[in-house]
Amino acid sequence: MPQRSRRQVDDAEAAEILEASRPRAFWSGTITFGLVSVPVDLYPAAREERSSLRMLDEEGTPLRRQYWCPKEERPLDSDEIVRGVEVEDGKWVTVSDEELEALEPEKTRDISLQRFVPRDDLPPAYFETGYVLTPAGRSTKAYKLLAAAMEESKRAGIATFVLREREHVVAILAEN
Repeated sequence: MPQRSRRQVDDAEAAEILEASRPRAFWSGTITFGLVSVPVDLYPAAREERSSLRMLDEEGTPLRRQYWCPKEERPLDSDEIVRGVEVEDGKWVTVSDEELEALEPEKTRDISLQRFVPRDDLPPAYFETGYVLTPAGRSTKAYKLLAAAMEESKRAGIATFVLREREHVVAILAEN
């Protein structure tokens, strides 16, 4: 029986294959505190696989939603629809797109580290989603120093950052 030959893969090709199989960061920025800036990339800690279901009629035709005005008993066009919030029973205040945009936080690429707290003071039940922070770029010294200091002191960093036009309060934990 003839021996199978294995194709040799050079280092550059191996690095390219490895890079292609690696998940991609969905956010890049900087952890900032005091005069220190640590460049980081953010990855999801778990992949969420969701199936997107659509509403269909019995023959398989996709249905569409339509807003209906019960007062005038007719469907509304999109230019006739405004947003509002009920302030009292039956009393509404409308909110324009411009007013909503003015409320959006300033877009920034910084994770602003506010303080360090004992790690045991953070009950995991309060965490919504897990992410993984990794050092960005070639210099990892500041990242490793911050992670080692947090792990040795058993502290977590409390920070704020803007993701998808919303400001989030986050806990940064160092593990291994």
